[in-house]
Amino acid sequence: MTVIAFRPRPRRGGPRTPDGDSTTITGSFRSPRGRVGAMTGHLRLQRLVIAPRGAFVTGVFTGELREPDGTLIGVDSRRATAPADLVRDDAGMRPVVRSLQLDLMGIAIDVDAFAIEPSLAFPRGESRPGRRTHSARAGRAHGEPV
Repeated sequence: MTVIAFRPRPRRGGPRTPDGDSTTITGSFRSPRGRVGAMTGHLRLQRLVIAPRGAFVTGVFTGELREPDGTLIGVDSRRATAPADLVRDDAGMRPVVRSLQLDLMGIAIDVDAFAIEPSLAFPRGESRPGRRTHSARAGRAHGEPV
């Protein structure tokens, strides 16, 4: 008999609360009732890749989808790579993720552009052994279920 082990899910009732190592994101989508719903969530950044084609961020996007009246549709997470711009400010270089379209629960979410805290994108003094490189795609976010 084949046994499939599933990872335990985070607590029910909503996405995990950001614990200082994530960035808040917002977006909108066409709700199943035909109205414009709202998505709130966060990005847990895994890496920032700077390539000749531009900068890209890879991480886990988690979002809570709600109807305009506040009714919860659902919560979902997806690992994705999205294009970003590096903008100079007082703290140094700040990655700004461009607007993108993300698929959560089979619904296309239009995620607004957002900035990532430089301390999350460029950690100091911490090297990551065993790093792997992935090719990133420009334009639409490339995602896979988490």
